[in-house]
Amino acid sequence: MNKPFAQKIHEEDVDSCKKWLCDTRPINVKKGLRYIVSLNSLYGPLCDDQIINLNSKLTMDIMSAERLLTRGQESSSEKEDRDRLFAADGIVTIDDIVTIDPSDYAPYILYHRIRSRPKFVKLIYQYMSYFPVALFEAYTEITGENLILDDLSVVREFYKNCSSFDSWTTHQLCAIISHCDPEVLDFIAENPKESSVKFSRIFTRSDLYEKNLPLVKAAVLGEAFEFIHVDRDNWVKSSLKPKKGLEWAIQKGIDYHPALGEYLLTLNTTPVISSGYTTPYLEMMKEVIRELEISRENQEKKEAIAAVFEKKLNDHKLTPPSQKLADAMATLVRLPESQQGRAKRKG
Repeated sequence: MNKPFAQKIHEEDVDSCKKWLCDTRPINVKKGLRYIVSLNSLYGPLCDDQIINLNSKLTMDIMSAERLLTRGQESSSEKEDRDRLFAADGIVTIDDIVTIDPSDYAPYILYHRIRSRPKFVKLIYQYMSYFPVALFEAYTEITGENLILDDLSVVREFYKNCSSFDSWTTHQLCAIISHCDPEVLDFIAENPKESSVKFSRIFTRSDLYEKNLPLVKAAVLGEAFEFIHVDRDNWVKSSLKPKKGLEWAIQKGIDYHPALGEYLLTLNTTPVISSGYTTPYLEMMKEVIRELEISRENQEKKEAIAAVFEKKLNDHKLTPPSQKLADAMATLVRLPESQQGRAKRKG
């Protein structure tokens, strides 16, 4: 059976990214950035704008690290910060990711040598709101781990802030699902000749915004989903609940950042089973979650949870004693990423 043309192209893109990640030839930051951002767009100016934004962020992080390193006297807290930013061999670490080697000093970050392409990709993922899907998949296959936003990522900070709003305007919805900061888009529209670098928290994918705009407008005017307020005369001012907006985006196949879904679609939600159907096993899992206070921030060790399930299974006599079942239930009440040791534990 022949594969669809789009699937073939995507697989070729993934293979190309895998070859790039495994290439050990020296490459500087500028070339690395140009490769990554070019995967998202065929537009030259957009690519250049993203490189400028990334260079600005990297430069600020490097300068912060250098200021700590050059101080003669350090307090204990400053030493901890310095140790976090610098590895023992003098390699600069940003957000705990070793990526850039400044041993061959260059005046601009763009000309520093990248030591590890996979680690460089992991770093840049922290700064890009719209990351190339092919590179994401290639990284997973090469390294065996998923790319995740760490707590210091400005992208995570942006989406966490967005998820705290009770409502979004339609303009905000269209901007955020298009990987844009609405305020930056507004600034650029009002000041087309001025640079937006210092105002940008994430990148301004105005091309995606323009692409999604007609679809969002049709949804608003056609009352395709539940709104808090619909203003047909000024439809971009219509307001809706963020979660409803994401549910609509999922139906339309719009690729918004997974961090937003993490906050709006999975946190503090209880699945509703319309029939009211449940099982003793489901009730036992809920009971253990409550008793051990398991949450996104508190991921107990699997062995400890399994021991609790084993005792409860024996006490309730639901089945013959089964370590395998206890282990399976312990796995299901923990986050998938906790299996790779990335989830947090309480205390």
